[in-house]
Amino acid sequence: MHVLSATIDNLRSIASARLALNNPAERGMLYPNVNVILGNNGAGKSTLLRAIAMGILAPSLGDSGYRPDSMVRRAPSVKGRSAKSKAAKGAPPLTGRAGVTLTLHAQDWPATAPALPGKGELSLAGEIAVRGDFESFVWTDQPAKDVAAQLTDTYYKRQSSAFFLAGYGATRRVETSERLDPTARDKARSPRYARVAGLFEDHIALIPLESWLPDYREKNRGRYTQVIHLINKLLPPNCRLAEVLPDGAQRDYLFEMAGTVVPFRALSDGYKAYIGWIGDMLYHVCMNSPSGKKLVENHGVVLIDEVDLHLHPEWQQTVLPTLSKALPNVQFIVTTHSPLVVGSLEASNLFVLDVTGDGALVTRRPEKVHGASAEQILLSPYFGLESTRTREVAKDLRKLADQATADDPKAALEYLKLLAKRKIAS
Repeated sequence: MHVLSATIDNLRSIASARLALNNPAERGMLYPNVNVILGNNGAGKSTLLRAIAMGILAPSLGDSGYRPDSMVRRAPSVKGRSAKSKAAKGAPPLTGRAGVTLTLHAQDWPATAPALPGKGELSLAGEIAVRGDFESFVWTDQPAKDVAAQLTDTYYKRQSSAFFLAGYGATRRVETSERLDPTARDKARSPRYARVAGLFEDHIALIPLESWLPDYREKNRGRYTQVIHLINKLLPPNCRLAEVLPDGAQRDYLFEMAGTVVPFRALSDGYKAYIGWIGDMLYHVCMNSPSGKKLVENHGVVLIDEVDLHLHPEWQQTVLPTLSKALPNVQFIVTTHSPLVVGSLEASNLFVLDVTGDGALVTRRPEKVHGASAEQILLSPYFGLESTRTREVAKDLRKLADQATADDPKAALEYLKLLAKRKIAS
């Protein structure tokens, strides 16, 4: 499964948005499976990721443990009357909508399943309605009965490689194996929603490597080797996962870092956050992948909020190209504020959320970014900064530049002195 397009209506800051996404089948792109959402804080980047997840999970999200919270967009109060008070006096209920159009693969829709109409694509959508003080989600625009029955049967299986989706919010963290309670997780959320719960709920714990990978070493050596290979492929060159079974008492994997061995718990926040969601994703792939199938052959969608979270600038320059090449059948849809992440990609990989008077709209830019410097990208329409200098210095420089343009030689000299004073020694 990959997402061809998404539609969002009346969800938080997004009044209405339509976007056609890149997927691994695209031709002529450097990284066809990468989609990056840009925009100011509060523009709706996280909401867009949540909307895509809601659309994909529409057939089962309503009773998965998901509870919408202030997702529906409210209009500002007018003369003391809020949108909520107007709805209470007989107006139609406030609603928000999320929908996706998917292209499916054999792992999603077997040959024995009912035929899909048209080009074999599948459209899914859900609606959030405000009811009193609460919101509720319902699957809408349901397909033909036989197709809907196939979807229901698929979505309500505990383990299935079909419609694989994983999502990671900005507050992601790794739980220790001692504190991990799988039973409690299963009771609170359905398996499919649990894979994306971190996008909707704060501080959702990720599945730690030591809670599942040792079992594969003993019971499925081939798959264990694949996981080790993929993790090392996704890590920077100076870090490698040691292929050593954790100590029974310690239960903590060791990593080789610049000539020394470091347990996972002692890694930096950047490494723990990155390895954490990669390990969690591979856990879900392993749990749902048919026996005998290579992990890299699995298709699916991974949503990541703030993909550059805690990463050093050098790592930001390579994180998405590395993910794209290592997992070519996975469609990545991510958000970022990093010009270094943007500079590693092409304009066709980027979507910009523009804030307007009616909400946020998704646009694309023609400006080339691949290989551009961080300053060039920050000053480009992708970020829209007027200057990368502090506001005070930028203001002084503009004032002196205007005076110098008006034939003021003293201002020109002061302008050069200020530039020299602020210049960082190389």
